[in-house]
Amino acid sequence: GNVLYANKLNWMGMEQPTEKIEVDAKIRYNHKGAWCTIKKTGEDEVLCTFEERQRAITPGQAVVFYDGAYVLGGGTIIGDK
Repeated sequence: GNVLYANKLNWMGMEQPTEKIEVDAKIRYNHKGAWCTIKKTGEDEVLCTFEERQRAITPGQAVVFYDGAYVLGGGTIIGDK
């Protein structure tokens, strides 16, 4: 799919975003990363919308958000609802 929801968020390189932001997201350890838009959907939940379809969006796995090589934060994939 091209969307995923994540929770158990941990923001390291920034404050939790309140507006939509574009980031590079990795959904698996060996995933090369893909551009997505993050939108806050709950106190501890975001919706990630990818420009392109992603394979193997797996609940329980980590998603990590990057700005280049810099880690902004991440969370746990809870699915595509």
